[in-house]
Amino acid sequence: MKKLICLLLAVIMTAAAFAGCAGKPEETGTSPAETGNSSYPGKTDDTAAESKDQPSNPVDPQVSAQFENLKASDTFTFGTWEQDGKSGSEPITWVVLRQDVGKMLVLSEKLLEYMCFIAGTEENKYPRGLYKDSDLRTFLNGDFYNKAFTDDEKAMIQSSVITTNYKDEHYNELTYQTEDKVFALSKDEAARYVCSLGATVFGVPTQRVSDENPYKVSNVSGVNGVENAMTWWLRDMGVDSSKYASVITANTTRKYNNDDEVYEGGGMRPAMWIVYNAADAEGYAKGEVKPKEDEQLNAKIAALKVGSKIQFGVYDNNLYSMDGFETLSWTVIDEDDISFLILSDTNAGSSYSVFDNRQDIEDTSWAESYLRAYINSDEFLDMTFTPQEKAKLILTHITTSGEDSRDGGAATDDLLFIPDVNDVEKYSSVFSININAKYWLRSQMSWAPYIAFASGNGSVSSSNPDKTYAIRLMARIKK
Repeated sequence: MKKLICLLLAVIMTAAAFAGCAGKPEETGTSPAETGNSSYPGKTDDTAAESKDQPSNPVDPQVSAQFENLKASDTFTFGTWEQDGKSGSEPITWVVLRQDVGKMLVLSEKLLEYMCFIAGTEENKYPRGLYKDSDLRTFLNGDFYNKAFTDDEKAMIQSSVITTNYKDEHYNELTYQTEDKVFALSKDEAARYVCSLGATVFGVPTQRVSDENPYKVSNVSGVNGVENAMTWWLRDMGVDSSKYASVITANTTRKYNNDDEVYEGGGMRPAMWIVYNAADAEGYAKGEVKPKEDEQLNAKIAALKVGSKIQFGVYDNNLYSMDGFETLSWTVIDEDDISFLILSDTNAGSSYSVFDNRQDIEDTSWAESYLRAYINSDEFLDMTFTPQEKAKLILTHITTSGEDSRDGGAATDDLLFIPDVNDVEKYSSVFSININAKYWLRSQMSWAPYIAFASGNGSVSSSNPDKTYAIRLMARIKK
């Protein structure tokens, strides 16, 4: 049941509404700095919507305790914005998307503005759909941030390094990073955190936004209790053209084929990380503070034995649907005194290459692979596991087999990995179960740069590593 918690900080200010798409909004603060333009997942320790510099602000202990007890889908008020179309500003209601250690990811409950992603001009009628250059980003971190929050509230809003997807002129999928206080969600963040919360995915406008844009409001016939909704902006580039940006449409049916031209209007729905216990957040980032124990998870793991099933983590099985992430199921295939070795039952995603188009694939070892870097990055781990689940993963020393003169490459220490040819042979009874998908193995095959993959029934073949197959994850978890 949702809780409405009133923040115990005095909020006295007024907010100016952003009107229309005729031009770029006035900036009242320093524009966020772009931190890179060619990084890819796993390349650095920075992650999507992850901390760069944690604030050291003291927070009222009562407020900190209230925030710590909030769970995903709970609501609270923080900051103010003009929402009813009358004089003055009203408290902004936020939805908790993810509760972390000492901080939480939140999203405004309603669309607070209706605006262009990028306002086209006569000189630039068809701008590229890049969030880093957008009017949306400028407004979120300028007028909105400066006018919606008090100084005490601003001190609780984390400066976050966020990763955004885009396509270059050759339609290669790449990423860049920016540092923002307030940001629009990515497609993956929306699917992971918002779509599983039911009605929260709908872009319900405030009364003022609805009154000012009546022809942009769609009647969704009371789906999940929502009568009216509007399209709202995400930050990734759209799929159809460089002049498009991703959106969640009013009917919220699809994930990847939804985009709008950047100079068209869409709803502004800000997201941000709120740090309510800086010491815990800093300590967790450094590995010095552990998340609170999840007793239900501990009980599930304590009951395991070889052959048992466990629900552990989530992944997006329905890539084209905005229905949230699905629970990831694993089988225990081995154990030792301190851990269980687990293998995902189904493919955790269906379109991975071992190396991407920014890598030289002459050396195709698992140690050097894009896939290894990605699944062991904080971006992937945090999207897949809760802090309590992530704490159960054990860093495992991995050796990889080769064939003929190819030795498999250097040994690695990984939290997550994919099977080796020897694993398929050793645990053949598990791998022989047909899962209707080809999936990568990490072993090098005799002909460079080929590496191994398994068919759905566990039979082994080889392929060029820039092809796309599914992955089945392996990990060791603490008993």
